[in-house]
Formats: sequence, structure tokens, C-alpha cells
Amino acid sequence: MARYLGIPVLLFAAMLNATLMAEFRLAHGAPDVVFLLVVSWALLAETRDALFWALVGGVLQDLFSVAPLGTSALGLVTVVFLADALFGQVSPRNFLIPLAVAAVGTLIDHLVILFTLRATGTFVPLQRGLLYVTVPTLLYNLLLILPVFYAVGRVHRWLTPRRVRLD
Repeated sequence: MARYLGIPVLLFAAMLNATLMAEFRLAHGAPDVVFLLVVSWALLAETRDALFWALVGGVLQDLFSVAPLGTSALGLVTVVFLADALFGQVSPRNFLIPLAVAAVGTLIDHLVILFTLRATGTFVPLQRGLLYVTVPTLLYNLLLILPVFYAVGRVHRWLTPRRVRLD
């Protein structure tokens, strides 16, 4: 159920990234709501669900951008794999790990996207892309990760069935 609840949520987030968040640009970077939701879900849910969210969120994000289809999904899937390998599931009360994953994950996500764009024939100068897009986006993501993480944590708790011990 939680896996499929992500589809309309991520669709809304991708539309939000393409419209409203573009108005909050600092240099060429803006808050990435899809990234924040996927990272939060990756830290709270099972790997299989998080990878589904990363794939769907990335494809939806690419549908609203000029990037080749799958570019954002590749970056998000990479971040989810690394976050899961390093941290697994974390407590919804944790605040250090989401900050670390948002910071390092934004950098990894953007590097994967930049190299994928280069490989598909779109030349983006690496230094300019990192300085004018990645750094501002990283700052926004650090600012917003904890509120998003706590909100996603509440939804995750609501959707996750409680285990009952019968003694």
C-alpha cells in the first residue's frame, strides 16, 4: 500500500519542483522535493519500497524536465542504494543521519545527473554545474530535510502495521 501511495505524492512533488520550487531559485539551484521525499522514505522504509519511490520519482521528475528519461531516476536509485548500504532503516527521531544523507546524497545525485547528461550528449561544465546548481540545491535540501523527514516519518508510522505480541 505504501509503495503505491507514493505515486500520487511523487507526481505532486515533481509538479511542485517544475513549477513552484523553480520560483525559489538561488543561482540555478532550487529545493528538490522529490529528492527529499525519496531520501526520507529510503531511511524509514524497506529498501524495495524506497527503490520503487526512487524509480517512480525520478521518471516523473524527468517527464517535467528536459533531461533524458531515467536520468533523475538513476541518481535517486544510486542515493537510495548507498543510504541503505550505509545506514539501513533509521529511527524517525534521528536528525543526524537525514542531514548527512541529504548533503552527501545531493552531491551524488547531481554528479550522476551531470555525468549522465554528458554521456547522452548534453555538455554541462562540471565546475559550473556544481557551483551554481548543486551548492544552492544542497543548501535548500539541508534546510528542508528535517521537516520533510519528520512528516514522512508520521506517514510511515501510520501506514506500517503494528506488531502485536500474543503471550
